[in-house]
Amino acid sequence: MKVVVGSGIIGSWIAYQLAKAGEEVYVIEKSENAGDGISGRNSGVLHSGIYYDPNSLKSKLCLRGYELAISFFQKHQVPFLLCGKVITSGLSNSKEEETEKQIEIEKLLENGKNIGIPDLEIKQNPGNHWKHVEGNSALWVPKTGVVDVPTYLKMLWRACEEEGVQFLKNKKIVIDQGSVFSIDETTQVREEIEADHFINAGGLYSDELIKQAGSEDYEIRPNKGEYFRLKKTLPYETLIYPLPMKTSTALGVHYTFHLAGDAYAGPNSNWAESKEDYKMQTPRSEYFESLRKILNFYKEEDLSEGYVGLRPRLFYKGAAIKDFTILKQSNWIHLLGIESPGLTSAPAIAEEVVGMME
Repeated sequence: MKVVVGSGIIGSWIAYQLAKAGEEVYVIEKSENAGDGISGRNSGVLHSGIYYDPNSLKSKLCLRGYELAISFFQKHQVPFLLCGKVITSGLSNSKEEETEKQIEIEKLLENGKNIGIPDLEIKQNPGNHWKHVEGNSALWVPKTGVVDVPTYLKMLWRACEEEGVQFLKNKKIVIDQGSVFSIDETTQVREEIEADHFINAGGLYSDELIKQAGSEDYEIRPNKGEYFRLKKTLPYETLIYPLPMKTSTALGVHYTFHLAGDAYAGPNSNWAESKEDYKMQTPRSEYFESLRKILNFYKEEDLSEGYVGLRPRLFYKGAAIKDFTILKQSNWIHLLGIESPGLTSAPAIAEEVVGMME
């Protein structure tokens, strides 16, 4: 028997692939509404992998996950659109900043070519190609898309159940002196669980389990990403991004749209007060300043508060870890720091985890 902790996109993909391999699988979820955490509060973007070190897990698993995800969407009628992405230099405050941005765009292009992303192209004066885009140059990345995340989760859970996966909600997993227990969040009834393998896909709370297992040096710090809803959409279906932030793994405030028809700017990057801190905190005026550097289509009054997501930023002995971390300890496999591009990488992460059990 295999037990997966967490029914978000990562945990559910692991459960699905284990069940397809003939395993008896249980998924333990602390909430009633699965998917309320990281999986349901993001941009819904299918990433190409262009930002990541070719030798990193993020790069390897994003590239593989992209292909596996699209295959799943096609088989299970999950709405998605391969719309492409524009990464623009945006407005600059000085010639020095502009020169630095041009160097960064060239580096992104080279990295993309090294990992095999097709049809990359630098466009000068991107506003001539995509109306309202600011900047002197931009990198066009056609291998990027958006997916209807709620439908994706729904169809993945259905696929799991068809393979025999059992979901147990409102239950918290704890490790106590080497034994594993589930605690019913309503009745507080505690029950010991025995399994061949346990998989910790607890997202923001994954560090709590690995600490209970004896590894005290890992810490998840919640990083807040706020989204502002936009009053109108651009006259074309393409994602517009700034160059990524140098001081963070965040990609910067960008323009994205959902297949339901609404558009958003976001997310930014701020430290949250807690793992349940979903309140908006950034003033609209400050947010608009970030958006106007890449698009001249909006006025400040076009922005209204949208939603908030939290990233599970991983630290080891106080130092930030930028890559995915997947650890096998005894009969536990721990997944830590699975932030972007986790949505894209999920099917490949599941392959990786299943392979670690063989």
